[in-house]
Amino acid sequence: MQLPIVLGLVALVLAVAVLVVVLEDRRAAKRAALQRQARLARLGEVDPLAPGRLHVDR
Repeated sequence: MQLPIVLGLVALVLAVAVLVVVLEDRRAAKRAALQRQARLARLGEVDPLAPGRLHVDR
């Protein structure tokens, strides 16, 4: 009877840990992109990756 409860709690902790890691990774990627944009702007450069992020409206 206690084994399913323990396994459920372990699964819940694992799911929360995965969620935290994913959200933190997205936050870090966004911060890195903003820092990259700021660095390029200070240099007066155009972002070479910007055309790759543009999407055509269909």
